[in-house]
Amino acid sequence: MSEEQTKESVDTAIVANEDAEAEPNVPSDLSTSADDNDGEGVTLTLKDVLEMEEEMMEDTAAVLGAASDKTCSYTEGYIKRQALYSCLTCIPEAKNDPELAAGVCLACSYHCHEGHDLVELYTKRNFCCDCGNTKFPADQKCTLCPNKRDTNVLNTYNQNFSGVYCVCHRPYPDPDDPIPDEMIQCIICEDWYHSRHLGTSVPSDNFAEMICEGCMTKHDFLLHYDSFCVNKSEEELEATKPVEDEVNVESANEEGSGSNCKKPKSKGAKVSAKFWTEMIWRKELCNCEECLKIYETENVAFLLDPEDPVQLYEERSKAKAKELVETHNQQLDNKLKNVDRVTMINCIEGYNDLKEKLGEFLKGFADTKRIIREEDVREFFDTMQARKKQKLESGGQYFCR
Repeated sequence: MSEEQTKESVDTAIVANEDAEAEPNVPSDLSTSADDNDGEGVTLTLKDVLEMEEEMMEDTAAVLGAASDKTCSYTEGYIKRQALYSCLTCIPEAKNDPELAAGVCLACSYHCHEGHDLVELYTKRNFCCDCGNTKFPADQKCTLCPNKRDTNVLNTYNQNFSGVYCVCHRPYPDPDDPIPDEMIQCIICEDWYHSRHLGTSVPSDNFAEMICEGCMTKHDFLLHYDSFCVNKSEEELEATKPVEDEVNVESANEEGSGSNCKKPKSKGAKVSAKFWTEMIWRKELCNCEECLKIYETENVAFLLDPEDPVQLYEERSKAKAKELVETHNQQLDNKLKNVDRVTMINCIEGYNDLKEKLGEFLKGFADTKRIIREEDVREFFDTMQARKKQKLESGGQYFCR
């Protein structure tokens, strides 16, 4: 049989195997219904499931791709941005007072807080891992990095560390809220807000960043940069001059101390949540001495840091995760080039079996909201290896290595 014929046969086997096994391999929670009243469901194909899986993996990679799951991040000090968790098992008082809370890195969430009630905080800026310091009970030491200072005085803790969000101070997801709603993070306070609780309409056009009404009130110098916002009402347009007329570095017709201040003289009339079209708006922030003092005094100097935006962190994380996946795929491709048709078909069968069992394994953790440890994954594959051995001993073919 020629190589082309072999490939065609394998492709046919793959399609046939997908048609035969796609439905059993789809977890029940991934099935969708065209009309629940009629009871007619639409079965997702394996391709649909894989696309959904890929999307979830990409979202996970965006947050966790740059983080280590084996080494405590404490040794890196105050990291510009990292994925964090708040442990309410170790510090139950944090449920009512976020100042009592502590943030732990990804590795510590696996190795020191397995099975605990953890609040996923997405990412936070300028934070140093608290695991095992004096915020925790004396017997709850960090197993990865035991020697730590008592507290990290530069860390900040908002209500998210207590497991609640938005001006409504509710958990997410909220079991008592039947209304599906998008949550948007403020780039200054880093709290998350329901779109319907922002006090203004969310622009239909794409926006890069959002600053909540509370932060706009607290840092009202930002109203001078209103022209870079997406959501400008007619009243605001009347009250604010076009940006090209406002920004003139060489002119003294601007607010600030001296002609080198480029902060626009005009100021937005309405204080509300603001949506910014591009991250480049940060480059328009004035860098004169007086403005820099304002940023430092109000603790928002990070707005000038080109590495601060969440989007850039996500891009770096995805790139790192993609590099690891590509390396793995290349190694797999190299191995598959050297296998015969029968072995490849058995590999396909093994893949489908693995996918089904892995789906059941992951669903168990999702249902109980438990974090998957390295030991859990190892145990899963040990079980799969035992099943493979049993099948071989019984005379069945199982050539996939």
